[in-house]
Amino acid sequence: MLSKAEFRGGILALAGIMTVVYLLVSLSPGLPGELLLQTLRFHLIVVGLMLAALALVFGARWRGLMFLLVVLGSALHGGLIVWDLYARRTDIAAEPAAQFRFLSFNVLAGNDRAAELVETVLADPPDVMLVMETPGIADYLDEMAAVFPYRAGCADDGCDISLLSRFPIEASQVVDLPPFFRQRLVTARVTIDGQAVTVAGLHLSKPYFDEASWGEIYYIRRALREIEGPMVIAGDFNAAPWSEPVAWFTRQLDLAPGPWPAATWPVRLGALGVPIDNMFTRGNARLLTLEAGDNLGSNHRPLWADVAIYAD
Repeated sequence: MLSKAEFRGGILALAGIMTVVYLLVSLSPGLPGELLLQTLRFHLIVVGLMLAALALVFGARWRGLMFLLVVLGSALHGGLIVWDLYARRTDIAAEPAAQFRFLSFNVLAGNDRAAELVETVLADPPDVMLVMETPGIADYLDEMAAVFPYRAGCADDGCDISLLSRFPIEASQVVDLPPFFRQRLVTARVTIDGQAVTVAGLHLSKPYFDEASWGEIYYIRRALREIEGPMVIAGDFNAAPWSEPVAWFTRQLDLAPGPWPAATWPVRLGALGVPIDNMFTRGNARLLTLEAGDNLGSNHRPLWADVAIYAD
C-alpha cells in the first residue's frame, strides 16, 4: 500500500504537469492541441482545484498553496476573456421591432435517428434553422420544405452547411472555406416584420487542426465585416468562446453573446460539457434566450434562441 509521502509525491507530479498545461492555455505558444486545452480551460481549473486541495490534505502545504495560485491565475485569465465578451452584451432601451425563433444544429452526417430528429423539429419548428452536416437529414429536405420553403445551401452533393427559413431569403451565399475548401460558410438576409437581418452560419475545423481553424476564422472575419445591419452569427465553432481564436473573432466583429453559453459537447455530459457550438449577434440584434436541446442522435446538442431585432 502506498504511503502518505508517495501519495503526496504523485499529487505534486500531477500538479507540475497541470502547471505546464495552464501555461500552454494562457500563453498560446502555437503548439498542436492548445485550442482544445483552451476550450477545456474551466474543466481543467476544476481538476487543478481538486489537486491543490489534495496537496494540502497530504501535507504539501506551501507547494499546494503555490499550485493553487497558478490555478487561480489561470481562472482569472479565463475570467477576463469572458468578462470582455459579456461587456459587449449591452441592453437596448426599446421594444424589439421584430422577433424570431432560431435553431442552430450540427445534425451529424451519419445520424441514425434522422427521421426522429426531423419529426421533432417539424412538430415545433423555428422560424430559421441553420444546419451543419446537412447530409445527415438530406433524405428529409423535401419534407422539411413544406415548413421551410426557403433554403440556402446544399444544392449539390458536396454540401455541409445549409440555412432553412420560413421567410424569404435574399442575397444568399455559400462559401468554400480555405484551406480545406468545404462548403462551411453561409450568409443570407431574411426580412421579418419589415426588419432585415443577416444570418451567418459557419462550421470550423476541429481544434487539432489548429492553424486550419485560425485560417478559416480570418477568412470569415473578412467576409462578414463588410456586411451592414443587424446580424446573427451561429454555428459549430469546435471551440469555446474563451478560446483564443473565438475570442479574437468576437472582438474583431464586436459580437455580443447570449445570456450564457450553453454546453453542447460531449452530449453525455449535458450541461457539464463545453459550448463548442455558439451564437452571437451584432448591431441592433440581441439574443433574448439561448439554450441547448436534445441531441436526437447527433454528437452535438442543438442551440435554440429567441432573437430580437431593434429598429435603427
